[in-house]
Amino acid sequence: MKATISKDEVLAKLKESLSTRLGQALEGMTGNTQGCSLVPNFISFPEAETAENYLGWTADYSGGEKVQLRIFASPENWRLIGKTVLEAAGLDTFDDPSLESTYLETIAQAASSWSNDLSGLAGAKWEVSTTRPTGEAESNATTWAYHLPMSEGEAQVIIQISEELLSELLMQPPTPEPILQNAAVEQEISANPTQFDLLLDVELPVSVSFGRALVALKEILKLSSGSIVELNRAVTEPVEVIVNNCVIARGEVVVVEGNYGVRIQQIVSRQDRLRTVN
Repeated sequence: MKATISKDEVLAKLKESLSTRLGQALEGMTGNTQGCSLVPNFISFPEAETAENYLGWTADYSGGEKVQLRIFASPENWRLIGKTVLEAAGLDTFDDPSLESTYLETIAQAASSWSNDLSGLAGAKWEVSTTRPTGEAESNATTWAYHLPMSEGEAQVIIQISEELLSELLMQPPTPEPILQNAAVEQEISANPTQFDLLLDVELPVSVSFGRALVALKEILKLSSGSIVELNRAVTEPVEVIVNNCVIARGEVVVVEGNYGVRIQQIVSRQDRLRTVN
């Protein structure tokens, strides 16, 4: 049986993890470390304003019925976030459509990676199933806001989560296996320090898989410059980190000083790694 945890504990975890994911998404888009902090004592939209004055966006998660995350930003704020990201990419002229799409891409990345935190809290795999614009806020939804430092001032986004999302997370799963597994590995290393020390300088080939596809030979022969091969992985799914033909982790693609990189989100368990090798 899962042990119940309090609503305040769940909310604290949700707020902290989403703050981290937003910061990571901005860092991945700009190449700079971006902080993200809670707006203290935030309760609802500012006086004389409603959600209709904001650019609203909803992510539906496959964890349950009406399990939703909503993110709202005023025109001033989504333009500022979009401008900061585009300037980091070397652009100096922009229009509203490009600013809006850049902002939406940034929060979509955060919402997608947040599904890993939701999965950990729920004890089952959650992922973004659909996204869509929304102009409505729920009057009874749990609401908070974040400050996001930008290149020219500070932006603010308002967060709402559905009551269904919160209720499904009010049961916490047992301690996940990777924590126990890491402890076992540490014991093994402690028991054989000399053997492991000898292996620390061994270099292993690391590669990243964006997906795979099975293509008929006749289609292969038709390939030419400009042809597109569709892979079996959606853009919102994590990529695989492979060492010696073994998947050892999964993560999201980021840009680090002009180079692609992978931010690790999940370490594969020892059992799964052994099955991959076999």
